[in-house]
Amino acid sequence: MRAGMVGLEALYWPIALGKGLAAHPGVDFRAAATLGVDAAAIRNVLGSTPEEYAARFGLTLYRDAREMIRQEELDTVAIVTRHSEHANWVEQLAPLGVNIFIPKTFTTTLADAARIVVTQQRYGVRIAVGPSARFLPPFMAVKQIVAAGRIGRPFALRLCHHHGTIDVFHTQDWYRDPAEGGPELSLGWYGIDLILHLMEDDVRSVFADYGNFTSRHSPFMDCGRMVLHLARGGSAAFDMYFCNRFAYPSWQLELVGPQGVVSIHRRGEGGTHTTISLDTSAGVQTITPPESTPNWETFWIDEFLQGSPSSLPPIQAQRITEIALAARQSAQTGQVVAVT
Repeated sequence: MRAGMVGLEALYWPIALGKGLAAHPGVDFRAAATLGVDAAAIRNVLGSTPEEYAARFGLTLYRDAREMIRQEELDTVAIVTRHSEHANWVEQLAPLGVNIFIPKTFTTTLADAARIVVTQQRYGVRIAVGPSARFLPPFMAVKQIVAAGRIGRPFALRLCHHHGTIDVFHTQDWYRDPAEGGPELSLGWYGIDLILHLMEDDVRSVFADYGNFTSRHSPFMDCGRMVLHLARGGSAAFDMYFCNRFAYPSWQLELVGPQGVVSIHRRGEGGTHTTISLDTSAGVQTITPPESTPNWETFWIDEFLQGSPSSLPPIQAQRITEIALAARQSAQTGQVVAVT
């Protein structure tokens, strides 16, 4: 797989995805495109100049993404641009025959989400979206418990995700721009995907309540709750904390079925330092997570290499976006919002 990076003006993804591509067997990470963004602007956000980034990974640097794809004969690119530009870039690059990875936030509007779905169908390229917390070992263990029928069909879920704060982003970072999505399309991405995955159900309505308690300068909420009512009658609550100035990310979960409860609680720093408990009529037992799982940020690389179905294709990302935007509408209006 001959891969390239489309865009470098971001705090996290160019480095995280660059490391994943560079270290993965079967991947030749060859080039990056600045898209004409000023080097100083990239340095302010990324923490390094385009030249320093290229030197770190041994890449050829380009201004134009299309030229990069043609000159380097790439078959795969990761798009790291403003979220509101994702659909435009997919429409420009898919006709060149490259497979595409889009890190969350997928899109900021349903119209853009639909454009990406249609573009994939038109050109037949592979498009994947991520990351997905479903691949973290604790959630893999929970999914195995559900699949084995050990708690019966789940009917209630409570999920909590602690993340950082907006403070980590440079004052000129476009992430601070409300037009680029905000937490419900970023942190909400994880929670909604997990709910759909673990409950094995769809959403019929959403109620959300947001507040801002520790970062008054932020244009976004820093604490929020979504309550999702599911098609089969169950419910799921997701608490988003974008206000933590301690080690993050971390997760808590309680998943309830008619035959038992499975839970995840933090016991150390990071998303995998947790205790998993299963409470059934047989008593309470500690569950050991699987030792080997796909990487939650770069799982799509193996899927591209193997030609296997994408875990998070655009059609699924479109649904997650629809639910997240319904949560925003609910928080703004104070009303339950139906999701068709």
